Amino acid sequence: MAAHLSAVPRRFTESRSEAVGAGRFFRNAKVTVAAILAAAAAKADRAAAGRDVLVIQDTTEINYQAKAGRKTGLGKVGNGADVGLFAHPAIVVDAEDGALLGLAAAAIWSRERVKGPDYRLLPIEEKESHRWLDTARSAVEALPSAAGVTIVADREGDIYEVLARLPGPTTHVLVRLCRNRRLAGGGTVRDALAAGSTAGRVRFDIPARPGRQAREVVADIRFARLHVVRPKTRSGGADPASVPVHVVEIVEVDPPAGAEPIHWELVTSHPVETVADALRIVALYRRRWGIEQVFRTMKSQILAIEDALLETREALERLTAATLVVASQVMQLVQGRDQAGAARKAEVVFDPPQQAPLAALAQRLDHGRTRKQQNPHPPQSLAWAAWIIARLGGWTGYASERPPGPVTMARGLERFQAIAEGFNLAAQLNTSIKNNVCKR
Repeated sequence: MAAHLSAVPRRFTESRSEAVGAGRFFRNAKVTVAAILAAAAAKADRAAAGRDVLVIQDTTEINYQAKAGRKTGLGKVGNGADVGLFAHPAIVVDAEDGALLGLAAAAIWSRERVKGPDYRLLPIEEKESHRWLDTARSAVEALPSAAGVTIVADREGDIYEVLARLPGPTTHVLVRLCRNRRLAGGGTVRDALAAGSTAGRVRFDIPARPGRQAREVVADIRFARLHVVRPKTRSGGADPASVPVHVVEIVEVDPPAGAEPIHWELVTSHPVETVADALRIVALYRRRWGIEQVFRTMKSQILAIEDALLETREALERLTAATLVVASQVMQLVQGRDQAGAARKAEVVFDPPQQAPLAALAQRLDHGRTRKQQNPHPPQSLAWAAWIIARLGGWTGYASERPPGPVTMARGLERFQAIAEGFNLAAQLNTSIKNNVCKR
């Protein structure tokens, strides 16, 4: 079932998630989480066709404790006391230029039980951590048109089964090391890295985040080919006793006073034979920041999913799925503004029924304006569409103005959803009238 995101008036909701991406989805049980995600995955696959892509996965919690009295069916979140949901999406990113291409898969659930004393000994299929396998597999299956897929995860995704089961002929993994894994023949990963010599030096910028200022990082780099062994508390299955991996380590040189030094140990199935290979692995891992931007868009005032008025778990799960799609679209529009989106098609974000409303808005917004306020981008490109949405969100169009960000794009997308639905309803009404006239 194809799913479209349609808007409802903001005055009836608290959450912009409900306004931008809600419509009738959340009270209509016929529109399932699976249908919403399938529509998003099909669009992501079209955008990924012929490209090497990254499937970046991570988990976030959605906390509804402030409205707990109005919610039903929810379990506990990470602190064990508040109620809410968990979401574990897999976004698709172009490996070469970092462009967000869409959402390939997601797991959304409410925690129904607490960990028992024997939790570590359970098969991974009975653990929440199985989402790192299931979501990655679903994403790879949803992207048959991609030339190659690299599954990227932070330290929580450092799971032996991920390293053992996911790599294939066109599928790789890239995970930040959490555990100091044992090696075949003795020793540990960190022992082996410490025994090696520095192979080169890398420079890159890291963005600001709460508690950390943006800065340039200068780091030494090491790499090695190793065999990590299966943990003693393995979760079962036919996993091999060891798997070959390449490990890339970067250690920041002279970090600023008071700053936490950057120290990444990256485990990958990609071959790393040269410094250039190692630098590429670091560059791919740095693209993981894209999923943090999606989460930030979901939870901040931009979409404010935790302010939702919906009450039942089922409705909130549908809201979460749709909000993941909308947050991805907002970030695609931010990335696609100006020249970055000139070579990409608007269809990576907008469905065919939305193309005619976009074209009509383009004519209206260009009509009678000064040259500086006219859309300068190739028609039907993502940059062209992002310019239209930004204008609907309140941006004036002048190059001297601050570039439109997530808030402006979300506002514009909210207006566009309502305009597009009215546009298509009017077209259907006109067709119906013409057909009735012809029958007379």
